[in-house]
Amino acid sequence: MTAIVLGSGGGIPSARRETACVLVRDGGHALVLDAGSGIRKLRDEPELLDGVKRLDVLLTHFHYDHVCGLPLLPWFSIESTIWAPGAWLYGRASSAILAPLRQPPISPNDVSITPVLELQEGVQAIGGFAVRASAQPRHWAPSVGLRVEDELAYVTDTPYEPSSVDLARGVRDLLHEAWSSSTAPVYREHDATAADAARVATEAGASRLTLIHLNPDLAEHTALKADASAVFADVVVGEDGLSL
Repeated sequence: MTAIVLGSGGGIPSARRETACVLVRDGGHALVLDAGSGIRKLRDEPELLDGVKRLDVLLTHFHYDHVCGLPLLPWFSIESTIWAPGAWLYGRASSAILAPLRQPPISPNDVSITPVLELQEGVQAIGGFAVRASAQPRHWAPSVGLRVEDELAYVTDTPYEPSSVDLARGVRDLLHEAWSSSTAPVYREHDATAADAARVATEAGASRLTLIHLNPDLAEHTALKADASAVFADVVVGEDGLSL
């Protein structure tokens, strides 16, 4: 299984980083975790989807930096399905929440023909993978942590959660938000610090930690790596194009 970071930033795209998006492939099976602006790279680099006949897009929540790429799905000329936690975490059908984004006048074309299915708590079979979903209620809006097989856990838009430890237990790669360092003068209580991410990696026994959903206002991220490395040994600062 291979994971490629298509968008390592959060909030707004920058010259260096697109917003949240990770492609996971195993042979002809493919998942996209979040549909931020990074999803456009599937058109710029069509070889990323060579041999893939179906694309399953899993959303952790509905903030624009995680869903703004959904209207682009028809450009990839591949059958797609969207999975989202609307009914589970918001009490509303995910298709209804996403409808304005995928229909005129916001979308130039009606792309609502792409099915929207509901993510469920726990383990479910999606696109040839065993995917486990766990609720993260402490962000600005509830979000979901995702685990793909026993290889990868994807945790973003949440501060430290004990449930994230359980979700990531024993994985090879943990991709975890690091919006700020724990020593920053100001950090957001509803987002993770790099030390939070490292704490999850340590307690979960993950093999490697990659910091994602990085703050676009930070000119460089050495403080984030130092913050995480003080707690956990194998830390990588996520970059667009990074392959795991």
